[in-house]
Amino acid sequence: MPRLRRREILRAAVETLCRLTLMAYPSIKNEMRNVKAYLRGAEAEVNRLGILPRLPYRHPFDILSLAIVSKVFTLSKACLTLLASGFPDEAFGLSRSIVECATNLRFLTAEPAVQYRRSRDFAKFARADKAFWAHYALEHANAKERELQIRQYMEREGIVADTKPLRRHWSGEDGFVWKVATSDHPLDGAMTEKHRKAEYAVNYSNASAFVHCSSPAIDSYCPNEEVPFRISSSSGLRKTGRWTLFVIVISVHSSIGYALFGMNIDSPTRLDTLYLKTVEKLL
Repeated sequence: MPRLRRREILRAAVETLCRLTLMAYPSIKNEMRNVKAYLRGAEAEVNRLGILPRLPYRHPFDILSLAIVSKVFTLSKACLTLLASGFPDEAFGLSRSIVECATNLRFLTAEPAVQYRRSRDFAKFARADKAFWAHYALEHANAKERELQIRQYMEREGIVADTKPLRRHWSGEDGFVWKVATSDHPLDGAMTEKHRKAEYAVNYSNASAFVHCSSPAIDSYCPNEEVPFRISSSSGLRKTGRWTLFVIVISVHSSIGYALFGMNIDSPTRLDTLYLKTVEKLL
């Protein structure tokens, strides 16, 4: 499938999502079935490739990227479960995690010459998590014996108690998602900076309000004036269901594409065709 055609479809999807912020739409049950079918088909295509991860100390990207792809699929299925259960706003908030997974893969693969170093930085950030909790474990150890056990573990693992590293992003970049979303990538093809910014706006920034529970996230729960208050579910005011479906399809496809690119594996034509057909149905 020509790359230009793929980018035309993606641009159309982004433009449609921008319009959805201003309009209502009918039931999305059919669209949900299409997205479920897409996930089944995409998963089958990836499994059919029979990818064998290489030795992690030489090729850390293999393990990391494939783990992220699996996480993307699991998050997507969780979003669909929330949608089917009547929690569209919560599904939309969760969908931002899918975008972040795709963004991590985009950053890891944007410059092949530094892919190994970036992959190592990603993996080593786990040490920052251990350093963070080591600090609090020592601070709240209520017995000398327990403190000794913690310190012995830290020495064995080469951990220095410190809360600061975990406060920084693993990449060392400030404004990570914005920078990665708007910068160039070898797979972008005809995708312009204008459309990359729009994709960031609708896929990430828009969902952020539902992650942080700011005003847009509670609009669907506002009670009526002078009516006795009762705990309520979402009124569906924000119409977030279809946004979530677009985010799933676009981010899953992107994540697979970045992962395969980083491992020098050609993306199967069937995978691209399945993606295009699904996006066209959503449009």
